[in-house]
Amino acid sequence: MNTKMIGAISVVAGTSIGAGMLGLPITLGNLGFATGASALVFMWIVAAYSALMLLEINLEFGQGVNFNYMTGKILGRTGQLIGTGSVFFLLYCLIVAYLSGLGGLVSNATGIDPRTGTIVFTAISIVILVAGTHFVVQANKFLFIVMLVAMLASFVALGGHMDLSYLKQGDPTPGALFVTFPVLITSFGYHVCIPSIVTYIGEDKKSLIRILIVGGAVPSLCYFFWLLLSLSSTTPEQLAAMTNVDALVELISGGIGWVKTVVSVFAALALITSFFGVSLSLFDLVAETFKRKDTNMGRIGTGLIVFVPPLIASLLAPDGFIAALAHAGAAFTVIAVLLPCIMIWKMRAAGLNQKFRALGGRPAIVASFLCGVAIILANYVHA
Repeated sequence: MNTKMIGAISVVAGTSIGAGMLGLPITLGNLGFATGASALVFMWIVAAYSALMLLEINLEFGQGVNFNYMTGKILGRTGQLIGTGSVFFLLYCLIVAYLSGLGGLVSNATGIDPRTGTIVFTAISIVILVAGTHFVVQANKFLFIVMLVAMLASFVALGGHMDLSYLKQGDPTPGALFVTFPVLITSFGYHVCIPSIVTYIGEDKKSLIRILIVGGAVPSLCYFFWLLLSLSSTTPEQLAAMTNVDALVELISGGIGWVKTVVSVFAALALITSFFGVSLSLFDLVAETFKRKDTNMGRIGTGLIVFVPPLIASLLAPDGFIAALAHAGAAFTVIAVLLPCIMIWKMRAAGLNQKFRALGGRPAIVASFLCGVAIILANYVHA
């Protein structure tokens, strides 16, 4: 495995690991560890297969194309509009979730009101994005490395305060399991980088398959240990009552000051790195879609379009972290599961996709599509 492949694997893993990870203990806690870990493995399989479907589509078109272009070519203008609309909805929902989580953490660190903390952080974010893409990318690269160090430190800190008896508790009902699907799929959101990976690596399908499988497995392992440590820190009932990140940090730290500080730093960095990555994507999408000018005033206007709607939503629902992640999961499912299933079906029927085909044939496509429908329906079910 060469350095280029290792770099690509790190991009895939890094795209997944972030704020979605913080929602896993809250979402899966009431199921108990065994059921929660099993649900995590199941969703990793769904995500891995849908990634291979996207790779199949991408290899047919070759390097240098994006998902929007591929969707338009296969499904026409209607499919392209559905895909673009889902991307907008996904990115806005994620920013709402991140602002909700960060508002609470800022409040805990400074003592100010959570809503005030959210407004202050949003204002700073607009200034940073207006400063330019290069600054955001370089800053985020550094923060991501620090976040990984903080994550390992959190694992060590929580590992010293485990109570394994908590892992056997929980109430894993079918309804409680079903409603976890949208948040789970959001935690495997690396599909957005597949066109970039194909452009970077080339059309070496064996290397690309290995990159996607290994790159998706790395966050799965991190999630497994995070789930083990967080679920062994408190009872399932207490986790199920959590609504935001600051409350989760307070709970799993057990009131121990230094543990709370370490976990808070990890949580803040996980939210910030994900936040800036998503905000930059939405910033560029808004600029491209609405033909925004790349001047200082134009970038400020674009920043307001990006941040004002989610800011209002996060202020109206300050405890909406999990709900926003779930809605993001539904939008992501349209982009990464449902549309690829339809595109693959149509392309194979036309005799295309001879370079590479994901295993399983039509039964696997149908099963993936049904999983996608189930994930979206889970948004409207209350356990």
